[in-house]
Amino acid sequence: MTDKQKSINEDDELIEDAAELLKTGVFKDDLNLRKSITMFQRRFRIGWHRGFNLANSLYDRGLLVNPIIDVEISEELSK
Repeated sequence: MTDKQKSINEDDELIEDAAELLKTGVFKDDLNLRKSITMFQRRFRIGWHRGFNLANSLYDRGLLVNPIIDVEISEELSK
């Protein structure tokens, strides 16, 4: 398995784990983007960029629903 394919599989598992934690209420979806990323970083021991990508993926799937995050993700992606 190539490194890129392994990374994609790990990211899929990470998204599934985070989605499950959001559904069970372990993760809060009412935080701002920075606090959400920090929460993911601490839980999964990942870096900021990977935490942002995770938050963005969850947002795209409709699992991380928060007007504050909507604006902040748009601002980050426009940089």
